[in-house]
Amino acid sequence: MKNIFIYIIIAAMVIMLGCPGIKADAAVLKKETIEIAGNATDTDAGYLPADAPSVNASAAIVMDMDTGDILYEKKPHDHYYPAGMTKVVTALVSLDEANMNDKITISDNVMSQLTVNTSVVGFKQGEIISVRDAVYAIMFSASTDASLALSEYIAGSSSAFADKMNQKAESLGLKDTHFTNSTGIQDEDHYTSCYDMAILGKAAYQYSEFRNMIYSLSYTIPKTNKNEEKTLWTENLQIYGSSDYYYKYCTGGKTGFTDAALYTLLSFAERDGRRLVSVVMRCDTAYDTYNDTRKICDFCFDNYRQCKPLNNYDINKAISQDNSVISNYYSDLDHTLPRYSLNQDYSFYVRSNVDDSQIEKKIELSEEVNDKVAGKILFYYNGTYYGESDIYIDVPEISASSTDAIRKIKETPEKEINYKKLIKIVISSIIIIILLIVIFRIIKKIRKELQLHHARRNARYFPIKRDARLYPKKEDNKKEKNDEDKD
Repeated sequence: MKNIFIYIIIAAMVIMLGCPGIKADAAVLKKETIEIAGNATDTDAGYLPADAPSVNASAAIVMDMDTGDILYEKKPHDHYYPAGMTKVVTALVSLDEANMNDKITISDNVMSQLTVNTSVVGFKQGEIISVRDAVYAIMFSASTDASLALSEYIAGSSSAFADKMNQKAESLGLKDTHFTNSTGIQDEDHYTSCYDMAILGKAAYQYSEFRNMIYSLSYTIPKTNKNEEKTLWTENLQIYGSSDYYYKYCTGGKTGFTDAALYTLLSFAERDGRRLVSVVMRCDTAYDTYNDTRKICDFCFDNYRQCKPLNNYDINKAISQDNSVISNYYSDLDHTLPRYSLNQDYSFYVRSNVDDSQIEKKIELSEEVNDKVAGKILFYYNGTYYGESDIYIDVPEISASSTDAIRKIKETPEKEINYKKLIKIVISSIIIIILLIVIFRIIKKIRKELQLHHARRNARYFPIKRDARLYPKKEDNKKEKNDEDKD
C-alpha cells in the first residue's frame, strides 16, 4: 500500500506541471521576422560624434521640440541650480492657471519679502497690474516682486506656488527637478537638469502668448493707480540685431545668474521648419552661454536631418502574403486581401550624410491582431537602433462566392499546428493512462485483501472438520481396533 500512495503523489505532481488548464500560460505572441537588407556605411550616427563642438557649460542639451529627439547632450540629467531660468516655469504655471487679463494687487506681504539684492521693476504696495504685466516683468526683468505677486494670486503663497511648479514637472514625467520658490533665488533644494529644463521650456513654447513674449524686444506696462507707464527691455541679447551676441535663428529665451548657479541660458531656435530648444548650465561668463548656444544649435542644424524612412514605402510589397494573419483566406472566396498601413510621417534624426535608403528595416509580425496592430517595423543604422513604428492592418469582411465555399470554411478550416498544445495533450494522455493503471492496481490489491480477509474469517467460525460424516466416531475406532487385536 505504501508504494501505491507514492505512485499517486508522483502522478499528481506530474499533472500539475504538465496538464493544460492547471496553470494559465502567459499570452506570448509568436513573431515572424523579415529582414530587409540596407546599404549602411561606416558613418558615425551617434549623438556626440568626434566633430561635435566642445562647450564651456558644465551641462548642455539640444532637443527637437516637435519629435523630442536629443541631438546634443552633455550631462543632461545632472542637477544644477537654474537661477533665472526658473521664471520660465513660473510663466508656464501662470499661463496654465490664470487669465492674462486678470488683475493683481501688490500686497504688503509681497513687499515685505523683497530684499536689497532682489531684482524688481518698482511695483508699489496696493498697485494694480494685470497677470500679463506680471509675466512680462518676470521674463524681461527677472522681477521678484512680480513673481511673488503671481505666486500669491494663483496659489496663495510662494511655497504653494512652488508646489504647483513641482506638480507640473511631475506631470511631464520629470525626475531631476525640485523647486522651492518662483523666483530662482538660491536654495540648496532648488534644482533641475538640462533635460528637464528643455522639456519645461518646450511645454511653455506651446503657448502663442509665451512665443510672442520671448521674441519681443520690449514691453510697456501701462499707467496704473500707483505708477506711470514703464517700458521693459528683454535681457536676452540673442534677439537684438545690433548685439555682438545676436543669433539670427533664435526665437527667444531666458537668461539666469546667481553666484552659486553661475550663468545659465534657455534658448529656442528655428530654421527651415525645424524647431530646437537648447539649455546650457553653469557657464563661466554670459558670453559663454551665448557662444555655447550658437555652436551647439548650428552644429545640430548643419549635421543632422530629419529622416522619414516610411515616406513612399510600400509595406504590402515588403511583407510576404503567406503569413499567419491571412492563412485562413482561400482563393475561391470573393474578397479583397487585407491591407497593411504605416504612419508615413514617422521620423527620427540621422546625420546629414545618411540617406533614407541606408536605413535598415526589420518587420516583426504577430500571429494575432490587437486593435488593428499587426506588428511593428524597427529601424537600424550601422547596427544602432533608431526607433520603431506600428504596422496596422485592415481586415475586410469576407463574402463567399458560393454556399459551398462558406460551408468549407466552417467545416474544414485550416489551422496552424500548435506543437506546444499537442505536446501537452500527449503528456496528459500518458498521465491519464498511468493513473488508470495505478487505480487498477489499487482495486486489484483491495480485492485480494478482501478475499484473504474473508477466508480468514471463515476459518475462524467454521473449523476444518465441518462434516462429521467424513470422519468415524471414537467408539467405532475402538471397536475396529479390538477386532484387529482379536484377529
